Amino acid sequence: MLVRPMVGRWELPRIEGIASRESRRLAVLPVPGLSGSLQQDLGRDALEVEISGSLSGDEARDAFLKELRQAFLAGDPVDFVADIVNESELEQVLIVGFALEETADVADEFRYRLMLREYTEPPEPPAPGLGDDFGLDVDADLGLDVDLGLDLLDLPGLLGDVPQIGDLLAPIAPAAQGLKDALAGAGDLLAPLNGVFD
Repeated sequence: MLVRPMVGRWELPRIEGIASRESRRLAVLPVPGLSGSLQQDLGRDALEVEISGSLSGDEARDAFLKELRQAFLAGDPVDFVADIVNESELEQVLIVGFALEETADVADEFRYRLMLREYTEPPEPPAPGLGDDFGLDVDADLGLDVDLGLDLLDLPGLLGDVPQIGDLLAPIAPAAQGLKDALAGAGDLLAPLNGVFD
């Protein structure tokens, strides 16, 4: 029995061709001294379906584009049925792209190409195991402290006994005074230059 291709509840009009592509993901591992390479099978890749067709008339084109763009922009997985994927496990697809073409060869006709890719439901996140809840109670306490405000905390009292540091510049005070005295006469030595640069 022939099944007309349906994307969600939408029957595609005037289909001229439909193709599917299936492939496997293989990791190629070259081994020194071995003829050829080892192949590690990483499973089946997502099945892809390409549908092409054509429509005539402005009204048909506008209605087609409206439905296609709504489904494409939503980005949600949609049900898909077609004869070409009967024996596969394909149930839902994402519309990953489409192409439209109008030419002057045939008046009021446009061609479309629709690209679909198999959608696989992502796995559930893992349940929390032992040790995954570490620190959850601390977060709750920190949230309470933030709500109360830092003005209730005695931050200097948290530091404990801090030794007095004193005046950090006291050891270099005599040297600084000597430098000041030595440079005090520099203004008198440079006074003759003031007359030159006036």
